Amino acid sequence: MLLEIKGLTARYNAGDVLKGIDLSVEEGEIVALIGSNGAGKSTTLRSISGLVANVSGSITFGGMPILGMKTGAIARLGLAHVPEGRRLFPGLTVRDNILLGASNRSGVSRSQMEREVDEVMDLFPNLKRLAGVYAWTLSGGEMQMVAVARGMMAKPKLLLLDEPSLGLAPMIVQQVFRIITEIRSRGATVLLVEQNANMALSVADRGYVLEAGTLLLSGKPEELWDNDHVRAAYLGGLAATA
Repeated sequence: MLLEIKGLTARYNAGDVLKGIDLSVEEGEIVALIGSNGAGKSTTLRSISGLVANVSGSITFGGMPILGMKTGAIARLGLAHVPEGRRLFPGLTVRDNILLGASNRSGVSRSQMEREVDEVMDLFPNLKRLAGVYAWTLSGGEMQMVAVARGMMAKPKLLLLDEPSLGLAPMIVQQVFRIITEIRSRGATVLLVEQNANMALSVADRGYVLEAGTLLLSGKPEELWDNDHVRAAYLGGLAATA
C-alpha cells in the first residue's frame, strides 16, 4: 500500500474537520475523494502533506509513518501536492514556475531539469508556446496546467490534486482530466479531490465519499454510480452512462 490513513482526525479552531477517517491508495491507482464544499476534502490532502498542525491518527506513506513530519521532508519522500487555487509565482515565467517543482530533488543537474521540463510540457496543450510568458497573464485553465506540470517535476510517487477543475470551462476540464489519466499511464499514482464527481469517477479506479468530515462510502466507480444517495447528492441524480 503506497498510502494508508487510519483514524485521521484534523481540528481547526472551530472544531473537528475530519472525524477519524480511513483511506488507502495503492501504487498505480487514481483514487477520487468526492464530496460537497466544506466536507473536509482539502483538509485531508493538507493533513497528508503536513500542512495541518492539529491532527491525530496515522498516515503511512511507502511504509513510513509521516504524521508530524515537516512538509519538506514529506515532499522529499516522493509526495507532491497541487493545491486548490494553483498558487503560481505571478512574476515568473511558465517555464520557471514548472522548474520550481524540482526544487526538493537533490543531485539533479540544471541540464537534466531543463530536459525534464521539455518532457513534461509535451503533455500540456499550449504550454510550450507560453514557456516565456509570465504566469500572471495566463487564463485559469493555463494556470491549472502549469500547476499540475510543476507537481510532476517533483517526480512524485504520489500526486495530490486538489480541485483541478475548479472554475474552468467545460472544454478545459476535459483537457485537465485527459492529462490526469496520462499522468497515471506514465507511472504516477494520483489522489484526486474533486467536487465534480462525474469527472472524478470517470477517471478513477476507486472512490471515497466524504460528508461533514466522515467517510460515508467507498468503492469502485460503478458501485458509487449505482448508489442512490451518491447519484442524488453528487451526480445530479443521473445514473452512470459509461
